[in-house]
Order: sequence, then structure tokens, then C-alpha cells
Amino acid sequence: MRINKDFILSGMVLTFGLFLVIESFTFPEGKHLLNSSRSFPMLLGYGFTALAIWQFIKTFREKKEKTKESFSRLEIKRGVVFILLTVGYIFVLIPMIGFMISTLLFLFIGILFYKEIRWYTASLISIGMIGFVYLVFEQLMNIRLP
Repeated sequence: MRINKDFILSGMVLTFGLFLVIESFTFPEGKHLLNSSRSFPMLLGYGFTALAIWQFIKTFREKKEKTKESFSRLEIKRGVVFILLTVGYIFVLIPMIGFMISTLLFLFIGILFYKEIRWYTASLISIGMIGFVYLVFEQLMNIRLP
């Protein structure tokens, strides 16, 4: 029996959601549910868990008459490279050159790697995302980025 992509994705999302819910209980409890350090990861985890269960149910209900989907070598290669890029971004680039510049590089390289758009469009998207994050966090919420 081959397992399709929806089943694998819902399993990964369920695992991540349960991880967030379990780990959120290690944070200190506040006076109110929505006014504590555990509220955001807990709500996010419950949301991911609910969506994953919904995707499991949807996957089992669908009776596909066509051939079952399987991963091609190109998709596996892209997934592995994206995971390596993400690990390098989190553990190497952010500590070395900071959040803003490393995020700009990560977005630009990630968009170009999938060859969906041209380089100048990828650069505009990357700069726009960094500008949006800067405006929202630094200017509006007065949260200093690393």
C-alpha cells in the first residue's frame, strides 16, 4: 500500500500540533487564558491538531480511482534541499549576520530554488517581506528583532 501526500502531510502537521500543545504547558500560567505566555503556542497547536484530524478524515473519505500519488525524485530532492536550507538559515545565518539579512537571503534563495519566478520578482518579494516584518514588529509593536 502506498501512502499519499495528504496522509503524510496530515501526520506531520498533527505531530507538530501535538508538540506545540504539550510544550506550551511548560510555560508559566497567566491569570487569563489569552493573557499568558502559553496562550499563543497552545492555540496554534490546537489549531494545527484540528486541521490535521480534518485532513486525515478527508483523506480516508476520498475514494480515488486514479493511481495513487507518490513522490518523484525531484520532489524528494527539493524537500531535502529545502530542509537543509532551513537548518542553515536558523542555526548558521541568523547567529552570524542577524535576522533581517539572513531572512532576506533565505527568502531570495528559496524562491529562486523553486524557479517559479524571475530573480527581480524574487528580490522584490524578499525586500517587501522584510519591510513588512520590520514595520509590523519594530515600528508598530516596538518589538526588537534579533
